[in-house]
Amino acid sequence: MHRNGTDPLRGAALYGYHAAVRWGLFADERGLTPFNSHWLAHDDWFAMPTIPWDRLEAEHKILSAFEPEQVTEGEPDRLALERYPNPKLLQPVDDELVDRLDAWRDEALKSSRIHSGVDEHLQTLFAKLFVLRTIEDRGLAPNVKPLSEAISTQAPLDVEALVTTFQEARECIGSELFDDVQLDVIPKHVISGIIGDLYKPRRLPFAGSRYNFAWIDSDVLGLAYEKYLSTILHPLPPAPQMNLFEQSYRDVARISVRRAGGVYYTPEYLTKYLAMKCIDQHVTPDFLTQFLAQRADGSNSEGEEAALALPKVVDFACGSGSFLVAAVDCMLRRLKERDPETNWGKVLIDGGHIVGVDIDEKAVTVARLNIWNRLTEEPDPLPLPNLSKVIVKGDGLDHSSWEQLGQRFDIVLGNPPFLATSRVSNRDGLESSFETAKGRYDYSSLFVEQAIRVTEPEGTIGMVVPNRMFINHNAASIRSYLTARMNIDVIVDFGSNEVFQNTSAYVGCIVARHQPLMSASATTVKVIDVKALPEQFVAALLLEAEAAGTVNERDIRVYTAQHPRGGGPWTLLSMEEKMEQVRLSDASERLDNIAGIFQGIRTGANDIFIFKIVAEDDRYGAELLNGLGDSAVLEAGLLEPVVFGAEVRKFEAVSYNKYLLYPYEGGSAISEGELELRYPQAFKYLHSYRDILSSRASIASSGLRWYELVRRRDEEWLCRPKLLIRDLAPEISFAVDAEGEVFIVGGTAVAPEQEELLFPLLAYLNSSHVNALVKRTTPQFRGSFQKFEPQHLQSIPVLRRLIEDEAFQRQLDELARLAVTSSGEPKSMAVANIDKVVEAAMREANIVTAE
Repeated sequence: MHRNGTDPLRGAALYGYHAAVRWGLFADERGLTPFNSHWLAHDDWFAMPTIPWDRLEAEHKILSAFEPEQVTEGEPDRLALERYPNPKLLQPVDDELVDRLDAWRDEALKSSRIHSGVDEHLQTLFAKLFVLRTIEDRGLAPNVKPLSEAISTQAPLDVEALVTTFQEARECIGSELFDDVQLDVIPKHVISGIIGDLYKPRRLPFAGSRYNFAWIDSDVLGLAYEKYLSTILHPLPPAPQMNLFEQSYRDVARISVRRAGGVYYTPEYLTKYLAMKCIDQHVTPDFLTQFLAQRADGSNSEGEEAALALPKVVDFACGSGSFLVAAVDCMLRRLKERDPETNWGKVLIDGGHIVGVDIDEKAVTVARLNIWNRLTEEPDPLPLPNLSKVIVKGDGLDHSSWEQLGQRFDIVLGNPPFLATSRVSNRDGLESSFETAKGRYDYSSLFVEQAIRVTEPEGTIGMVVPNRMFINHNAASIRSYLTARMNIDVIVDFGSNEVFQNTSAYVGCIVARHQPLMSASATTVKVIDVKALPEQFVAALLLEAEAAGTVNERDIRVYTAQHPRGGGPWTLLSMEEKMEQVRLSDASERLDNIAGIFQGIRTGANDIFIFKIVAEDDRYGAELLNGLGDSAVLEAGLLEPVVFGAEVRKFEAVSYNKYLLYPYEGGSAISEGELELRYPQAFKYLHSYRDILSSRASIASSGLRWYELVRRRDEEWLCRPKLLIRDLAPEISFAVDAEGEVFIVGGTAVAPEQEELLFPLLAYLNSSHVNALVKRTTPQFRGSFQKFEPQHLQSIPVLRRLIEDEAFQRQLDELARLAVTSSGEPKSMAVANIDKVVEAAMREANIVTAE
């Protein structure tokens, strides 16, 4: 404070804000002060009271919150908020920059006279300005005038000064980024405002605060630019001018480009984890020793086959280049530990060891920007390398792109687009080029196949994939292709955790190596099951979990499973679970051996076929209201009580308040003539919707009559006592139709062959222990929802004791009936007792299934 007039704690907090380090401990002669660089209190950085040096032992609870394990659990946040609630939250620096850039982008498109191409020119300008601010604050190019000089005059912008800065940058920095300078299409006040906002934060405390780009990690800058590019602004026609001398303004439409293309920018922890995992398999300590020794004595000159070489890494759907930056960072750190004097960044780029391809030209610009920003962190980085030959525009699935690259790679990293088959263009061309393009394939599968094709014989792939690839029927071809050619080292499953914010894309990761010729196939694979996503330090926790076997069984579980082969679903059971499965198989029967399992009706037009009852009359039929709000009077003979799967609840007797118009008798559709003759009201009603009913795609393709249901079901089981479950639920949740009088739409039914098993099965299937078994093999969705369609239920193991032991049957029967007929505490007690009875039976069979 006395030396430079600045409070050093405020300086530390300002650094922490830029560096995305939330908590710090500040030490001075008074003692130790915990502070948070992303919270404000009383218009100042948030700081807890200083702990005097002679009070450290007494305040050990506060200090222990900053031990590594406590920090990963979020203990500093909890401790601070308990004592000092309601701090003001600051946006992270990347979000703050994006907000300001987006505001100026919006202003540019609203006020620009020539709107065509403005957005593209702005994006290129932002890339230039990011690099220049980083170069300036790192002090790398003293001869390049600061950007601030272009806005220091009375005019909105000194264009000549800015052009001079760009010219000096092109000469000094050496990047092709400054080859093209076009400022005419962007309003001058916008350019001036952007430059000003890259110097002066708007929400940080103290008027003198300014951004320091030397403190902002290249990943953070890259993330800011990614977020900025995640939307396209489209100018709308200008509003009418009320005054001739007013400036013409336009409204702007904002369009997300991420979901449309199945593109989700990858969290930093995934890029770091996969890059480190793959590169460490190639750049081992022994490799580094030999490589640097060869380099020192010149024995690894070009063309010498025996020489070791750094691995070549590619991401052929590179997007913003986050995987490439992570790879650069990982290799630079390994190399600089041994040889800090060499400009390894130049070695990596000039040697073609980092290659990126993307079909989107804007993404290519971002990727180059991210790598340049990372290289500026190195000593003596200028001139920056030319990236135009290693980060290129192209279609990673097109053969011509690989002909242009002209090589294979040691490592493929990436997060391919997640798109369903229906949204893929050029399907015919893809299906003729890729073995896995069969049926309802996922677009991402083609990228996995391509990755396997373009890796060297000893190559490694580390990719983000939709975790439905592990078990879905439609992914059989890619599972077969992958496991026939590669040994999988690690499978990470994030379950239903939201890895990509505000999306329903659920993901996993695979790290796999080509299977060497004539070598035995791997028999095991390491599985990392992420049950709950930690708030921070995820990459470090994943690596630690893999190395140590586990970090926290509650959040991350690590185990060894049998290596999957072929196209079947990956069950990925631990050895203990495998043994349990064997014991369970010995003591049980599959559910489909003792019960029919049936998917419910699908009408293809619920609003037309399903009604609420307004009034009933035995002589004239029933007055009904359909889902479109239209009323009708129909003959009762064609009406069946119906319930939607979404309406059934765990341990409840099914009740109904709707009817289904069911134009079938004896398992066959009633003919059109007979329908008109015997049920004139129903025929008249259906005929009024004939055009809509005939247009259903499933009707036209299947040869069904225009008035039929898309998928009718067998009345034999529809009219039997049965258990009903919805297709999606957080846990297994069966209701009971004890009388067999209710049809079901959009759900699944389990109809026991022996009716006396109905209530015992209801109890058994609804137990938490069976739920734990089913969870292993059902797809997971947001909110921990699971699928419960026939294919997910048919292999549920049912203890033989339930089938053979009458006393056990009666016990479960009584508890199930009590759970169905009671509520409140008695119901809860019955459900808890069912769990205890099932658990005791499982343990008697030497099976432990509780989570």
